[in-house]
Amino acid sequence: MRYSRAEALRYLRAQANDEAAGVLVDTVFLKLRNEVQARHVLQKHACQILEDGLLLDCGVKFTSKDLAKHLAGCKEVLLLAATLGSKLDVAIRRLALCSVAEGAAAQAVAATIIEGYCDEVQERVETDLHQRPRFSPGYGDWDLSEQRKLFAILECEKKLGLTLTDGLMMAPSKSVTAVIGLSDKVECVWNRCMQCGNTSCPYRQDS
Repeated sequence: MRYSRAEALRYLRAQANDEAAGVLVDTVFLKLRNEVQARHVLQKHACQILEDGLLLDCGVKFTSKDLAKHLAGCKEVLLLAATLGSKLDVAIRRLALCSVAEGAAAQAVAATIIEGYCDEVQERVETDLHQRPRFSPGYGDWDLSEQRKLFAILECEKKLGLTLTDGLMMAPSKSVTAVIGLSDKVECVWNRCMQCGNTSCPYRQDS
């Protein structure tokens, strides 16, 4: 399981040198780590980039000009769904009832863990192509309602026990769905932010 104090502090909106906050997130991580039941589904699809979105080889179209721009030049994509499981949700609620500070830290720690888990999943992908940063429903002009299409393709409920509420919230809450472009171009690669000079990139992750 991947955990980063620096990332947890960033999600908590605390200063990197705030030792008290650092101890808080580390302590909460120790309380949560045994509640994590990380699982994922990953599919590779050939695709066609359209002016207003993405067309998959299975016939499903995602409508978003921002997504199309993000995937420009890609002929294949990965579809990802990942979750940390329902036990973690229960543990986070329990901590929040006992302490407001620990509840906030738990949200930050869980966000760090799910992002780290998605990174690990991507690192294990066997491909000679470069992976673009993850792009999820709700980003830019990609309507959150298209989350339903991703759930259907990946069979999230059947394979992960991951469901959508009527308000399009995921349950368990510490879950991620995303499209990842595969490209032979290195111009924007998900894990190379520190080697990139584009400091205004919306996907940039600072160390």
